[in-house]
Amino acid sequence: MALKSLLVMCFFLIFASFLAPGVLDIWASTQKNDFRRDLAKEWSDSVGEISRNIKINEIREFSERIIEGSLTEEMLEPLVKPVSTIKVESFAVNEEVLEEKDEEVKITEGKSTPSSIENSTSLPPSSTTLSPATTSVATTTTFVISEPSIKAKRTGTAEDPLRILAVGDSLMLDLQYGLERILEPRPDVHIEGRGALGFGFTVPHWDWEDDVIPDYNLMVGKVRPDVVVAMIGANEFQGYAIEGEDLEPGSFRWSEILTERAHDAISHWIAGGAYLYWWTTPKMSDPSYLTDDLNSIWDSVVGDWYPKAEMVDSMKVLGDEEGEFRWNMKMLDGSIIPLRKEHGVHFFEVGADGLSRQFEEILERDGWIKDLIPVS
Repeated sequence: MALKSLLVMCFFLIFASFLAPGVLDIWASTQKNDFRRDLAKEWSDSVGEISRNIKINEIREFSERIIEGSLTEEMLEPLVKPVSTIKVESFAVNEEVLEEKDEEVKITEGKSTPSSIENSTSLPPSSTTLSPATTSVATTTTFVISEPSIKAKRTGTAEDPLRILAVGDSLMLDLQYGLERILEPRPDVHIEGRGALGFGFTVPHWDWEDDVIPDYNLMVGKVRPDVVVAMIGANEFQGYAIEGEDLEPGSFRWSEILTERAHDAISHWIAGGAYLYWWTTPKMSDPSYLTDDLNSIWDSVVGDWYPKAEMVDSMKVLGDEEGEFRWNMKMLDGSIIPLRKEHGVHFFEVGADGLSRQFEEILERDGWIKDLIPVS
């Protein structure tokens, strides 16, 4: 029985390798930069050459085009990152004319004319050389940020519920179940949870251009969200390799790729006019998870999309009084219950529910939903 299972697994592995040699190449490039990557490359190069010779890849691509052509969802153009407006103001400033005991300054109405002054090299050390006291123009630069528009473009109703799209990795999987428990019982809210286990901006198991971005286009075109919520970060600290390039967490290149992909993701998430709330990545028990570095990237990127997006601090719920990591949560009755799971990354239902209640308050504050009066 065990031998049969092994043979079946080997068959599917070999078949999948021939069917998608490009994915196999990506997989090989993500292996540790030692003998494992060399072996994986040997396998992928050999299989890829055979697959291309018998044109399996062309058959697969033709089938994909047929399937994609049957999709009816509208493909939305990504938004362009907003640019701050710079306004330059100019105004005249009259220089104050100083009187020097050795120089006579004649002042006429509306114009200041200095008296004849000898070359400064011929003046005694005690003398002072004056610049011509003419009317000058001082220029100041003012950064003008437009007033934020009303965040709520509409208020959800039972007839037309507020559409909320939840995106991210396994952290969002934890959170979206809380959103469904706390918010979706409301008649004026509909949650569409799309968190993905194992996903990450630097996780190379998905092709960014061919898989991730088209998937975002399709889900936004289908859901038409009014609000997008994001939480991501559990998998950004693994030191993956993308196309053979090793990414060291905390390095400049790591930050650069995360910044580029965060901007790219936002441009698609809100392409249909949605407003974005991006939760900070929760601090974790292991300090090698550079959540502060990661959140500084998120904060900078989201700030560039103002007033279409804003950050939400997850540690107001998941953290202690100082916003630091904590394992447990004290309930109103004084009992202590576990808050974070044993690896110190994910959170239990109590954390997801707490974040969801925090979000419900934000939605009410910003006008997306109304405070429902409980039915007695």
